[in-house]
Amino acid sequence: MWRGRRILEDLDQEIRDHIEREMQDNVERGMSPEEARHAALRKFGNVTRVKEDAREVWTIVWLEQLLQDIRIGLRMLCKTPGFTATAVFTLALGIGANTAIFSIFYATLLAPFPYPESNQLVVVWSTVGGHKNGVSAGDYLDWKRESKVFQILGAVTGDQFNLARPGERPEQVEGSYLTPGFLDELIGDKPFLGRYILPEEAVPGKDHVVVLTHKLWQQFFAGDSSIIGKQIRLDGALYTVIGVQPPGQPDRLGRQLVLPMAFTSEHPRCRAPSTELRP
Repeated sequence: MWRGRRILEDLDQEIRDHIEREMQDNVERGMSPEEARHAALRKFGNVTRVKEDAREVWTIVWLEQLLQDIRIGLRMLCKTPGFTATAVFTLALGIGANTAIFSIFYATLLAPFPYPESNQLVVVWSTVGGHKNGVSAGDYLDWKRESKVFQILGAVTGDQFNLARPGERPEQVEGSYLTPGFLDELIGDKPFLGRYILPEEAVPGKDHVVVLTHKLWQQFFAGDSSIIGKQIRLDGALYTVIGVQPPGQPDRLGRQLVLPMAFTSEHPRCRAPSTELRP
């Protein structure tokens, strides 16, 4: 900015020198000083126009105008502190509200799933009357056996359990039944402790194993690092803890523990569209 001002000052001096030399030549030709000045100005042209053209070439006009507007605005705001405080508060409230709304909108609709290669994950539903519906066990088993489209096909359903700790009353917790490979192979989750469900554990009679979320492990079991292999009681039955999920995204899903989804010989015949996929 200072360089541009110095250039304009040099230009102004050059214009004055040029007009003075032209006036001197006119006086030597016999004109009066006043006539000589008018003739020199007419020959040179519009001085103001020349300065403006040069100013547009050598300076950032919009920046100077912006700075000038800011200075004027600041002076006006300093003269009315009450209005300034109200305006600042209103702007802060509006910006904060817009930021919060956009953050929620982005998180729920735009943000990608926090899983490796999340663009390859899809959710498959049954439809009844054009509406999404839970998948029957028979349909899922058919899809898994016959599908050539998906690399991995897993199933999940939610349930509630009464978790009992020694010496305390049972507490109700949210859980999920998952097919083997759902956590590690399908969504790329890695256990924090232990391991996840094996295919041989998704069999009735061998399915009394459980994976805890990191949050549940901390809250109910005080982060006991020797929890793997211990038994806990769910709905009155004993389950062996085989793993703990890592902190972060699994803790925000709502479920607090995971059990294997074990299909019986009756499940392949369950093909009613309204039948949810449950073990």
